[in-house]
Amino acid sequence: MQVRMANDTVQGSGRRLPRAFVVEDDFLTLQLLREVARSVGLEPVAFTHLSSVRRALRDQAPAVLVVDDDLPDGQGADLVRELRANPHTRHVRVVFCTAADHERRRDLGRMAPVVSKPFRVEELEHLLAEAAATH
Repeated sequence: MQVRMANDTVQGSGRRLPRAFVVEDDFLTLQLLREVARSVGLEPVAFTHLSSVRRALRDQAPAVLVVDDDLPDGQGADLVRELRANPHTRHVRVVFCTAADHERRRDLGRMAPVVSKPFRVEELEHLLAEAAATH
């Protein structure tokens, strides 16, 4: 299921904002992640399942993917491996946002930056602002 919560926001120049796909199954956390992405100049598109993200990736690649590792239909790490294996999506910046244990976070950190839940908003803002600035 995709939870689309972002309008087609444009900057003053008429240019589209860089998109952030946000994948999180906890609704309140998903809302917070969306707001953080929006606050740094990204257009958030929210998802609660990996299957919906995979379908969306057929049409477009976001500038950044914020993904939980433990989702109802799989692990975010598997999606990141798929992104890295595909020449059309290997450029997508990734940030894991997870409550996984220390060992799992260390493993995920080999693929992309990891923000541990509960997270400090400033930490996530910093990582997403970098992604928005480079797009």
